[in-house]
Amino acid sequence: MRFSVKATDLLGSRNNTWTLIGILVMGILVLGVGLGILWYYTTNSYMAMAGDENMTIGLNGYYEDPGVEARISGKNVTDKVRVDSNLDTSTPGTYEIKYIAGNFQAVRTVEVMDEMSPKLELKGDRVYMDLGEEYEEPGYSAEDENGKDLTDRVKVEGLDENRAGAQEITYTVTDDEGKSTRLTRKLNIRRNKEWESGGIAICMYHYVYDEEDPPDDLNRRYGNYISLQALQEEVDWLKSEDYYFPTWEEVRDYVDGKLILPDKSIVLTFDDGEKKTLKKLLPFAEENRIPITSFLITSKDGEDKVKEYVSEYLIFESHTHDMHRGGGVKGHRGIFPVIMEEEGMADLKTSIEICGSQDAFAYPYGDYNDSSRNMLDRAGFLCAVTTMPGRVYPGDDPLLLNRQRMSLGQSLETFQTKVAPPERKVVQ
Repeated sequence: MRFSVKATDLLGSRNNTWTLIGILVMGILVLGVGLGILWYYTTNSYMAMAGDENMTIGLNGYYEDPGVEARISGKNVTDKVRVDSNLDTSTPGTYEIKYIAGNFQAVRTVEVMDEMSPKLELKGDRVYMDLGEEYEEPGYSAEDENGKDLTDRVKVEGLDENRAGAQEITYTVTDDEGKSTRLTRKLNIRRNKEWESGGIAICMYHYVYDEEDPPDDLNRRYGNYISLQALQEEVDWLKSEDYYFPTWEEVRDYVDGKLILPDKSIVLTFDDGEKKTLKKLLPFAEENRIPITSFLITSKDGEDKVKEYVSEYLIFESHTHDMHRGGGVKGHRGIFPVIMEEEGMADLKTSIEICGSQDAFAYPYGDYNDSSRNMLDRAGFLCAVTTMPGRVYPGDDPLLLNRQRMSLGQSLETFQTKVAPPERKVVQ
């Protein structure tokens, strides 16, 4: 048997060999590049300082740190760099700013001169005022190194006339070269429960229903229902009038004379925490992005309700654990005013634990006396609401706050009249 090999066969064989060699070489090159990239990103570590290594600023100069860029084992760790600094721009001298990341460290020096550049001067000293008073600026002036007046360039920041307490007002001026000087003035705003206020409204609702599917007991529950449609109309009006929805902490500060709230402030509350109402309130509150407080009787599946319905906008507060029942002798004969302190305090503690908050409380049936009010104080509640009609004012007892009752079938005009500040002309 003979075998014959043609020239074309040999040529094809050689081409295949060179093709295989080419593929092999390319594979080696790709692998090498890949390993090189991997090596670079796993071993490349450095810290690079932004801006100048040595800086000079005037006395009380505004220093804005340029920062550094850091990479460890190929990973960017700039946001994890620790900064250690003893810089005091109010005292002349040379200071160090250290940047530390892993085993890397960089040092920047900042020299603070003994003169301001530009110059900034504050007139007067610490300012004292009562909450509700108008702030009177003692004055300031500024100029650059050549004597050019820069007073109109001074930026004044940090003043909050609406909150009592110690504050700092910041004054900053920048010259044509971009150099800045910053000074601060101490301000102390004292509490004041007597400043003139139009009061704020806390609304009391109970149950909500859909007009397309009215409940059987709609007309038997003392007018405590409101339809989703009517509630939406009221909320739309509140939004159109730019009403503010304060937290309970803000309400407490307001009545304590520590905070000024807009007269157009309102709190929406629903008593009892009935499940059918919660199912409708949760999507309503979230869609409208407004806070609504549900005063929850926690013995009635409270834990499950909190777990299922609590949200950023639907807030659970205490309506007691199991004291929303009869047994008293006055008012609506609620038991809370006559219950023994040990039992009452235990009940309040349970309700707080389930609600996860003790910012607010609603008296069952609106019944209270000194004993029940003092139990709330000892339990640590910030606020408590009654069923007494009226607005809330600075100086009111934070644990005996009035509420405006909202009733079935009320018109939008009636709602406006109940919640609008006294000096405000209600739009017909």
